[in-house]
Amino acid sequence: MISQTARRHIFSRFFLLTALFTSLMAATPSAFAESQDQQAWSKNLSSVRKLVQETMQQGKLKSVLLGISVEGKEVLMLAEGESMTGVPATIDMHLRNGNIAVAYLGNLFYQLVDAGAVKADDPVGKWLPDLPEANSVTLEMLLNGTSGYPDFMPMPAFEKRLYADPFHQWKPEELIQLAFTEKSKFKPGSDWNYAHTNFVILGLALEKAAGKPLEKLMQEHVLKPFGMTQTVAPGTAFIPAPVLHSFTDERGPYEDATYWNPAWTLPRGAVQTSTIRDTLLGFRAVGQGKRLKPESFRAMLAPQTAGMKFWTKEKFYAQGVVINKGWLTQAPSFCGLFGAAGYLPEKDLTVAIWCTRSIDSKTEGNPALNTFNQITSILTPEKPID
Repeated sequence: MISQTARRHIFSRFFLLTALFTSLMAATPSAFAESQDQQAWSKNLSSVRKLVQETMQQGKLKSVLLGISVEGKEVLMLAEGESMTGVPATIDMHLRNGNIAVAYLGNLFYQLVDAGAVKADDPVGKWLPDLPEANSVTLEMLLNGTSGYPDFMPMPAFEKRLYADPFHQWKPEELIQLAFTEKSKFKPGSDWNYAHTNFVILGLALEKAAGKPLEKLMQEHVLKPFGMTQTVAPGTAFIPAPVLHSFTDERGPYEDATYWNPAWTLPRGAVQTSTIRDTLLGFRAVGQGKRLKPESFRAMLAPQTAGMKFWTKEKFYAQGVVINKGWLTQAPSFCGLFGAAGYLPEKDLTVAIWCTRSIDSKTEGNPALNTFNQITSILTPEKPID
């Protein structure tokens, strides 16, 4: 005979096991979905690793740095190849981030709009009255490439001076003076062209409007709030160690161009050195409209250039970033260093990649951008970038 006390223990255990079984059954679909999702990511990341290895071999690249984050968490950090002969590339190496900083400049610009320091449609002549079309070109036109101002970079006079002395510390006034040896390309606001001149001028205008150097504005409003502790604008060709070296044959021989002076590339105070981790942090923050009012973030992403040149409603140059099938992107290249970064808001997915070429590399264009586009086909096949 089972005592009443024993019977109570048996029923108690039965009900406990039943409740536990029910709980497990209820959790199983969610756990299974999570497991499936993790398996999919694992497979995707394995494919990305394979792609990087194949790209390095086929393109004869010297190094590749790759970072991928989801919801702000790193899911893949990869460093392949060498910085210099016998010096392995590492994920913490510093490099020039080029026009990645234009995305930060766009965010800063709209922060200043939100603060009332400037208006998007302010004429540049409010601060720089001696410029051509000063009362017709707006600050926003400088940011999105619709000012019509000529670009000094492809001019033979600039190229000659650059390659004769790639270490020259260019001043904004020098670059602007050189640019306007040519006439404006079109009526302000009527078309699009990429001109380094626009950013140099915008930097000067924002400094005058805010009453601070652009480097301080960047630190206070963008870099520090975004947690980008490894991103600075040194004002010279200096790069903090450890350094990812870059090499180019632009002047004929294959040579180390790491310390060629980038002072001409962007406005003073926005010519930065960074790391791939900071790139992931910064580009995600920009893509989320961090520190911006919703209306300003919408203005930053507005398709004002759609229909101009080769831009469409799906792919257009916005205000500081390129929008490509929902991705916010930029793709810098400077003296043998090639990069690409992108953020897809609906997936909270950020990708950043940098690479350098070996002496045997014959690849054309920006190999980092080509690889970035292929990575989007793996990670988001429903929204690949071409």
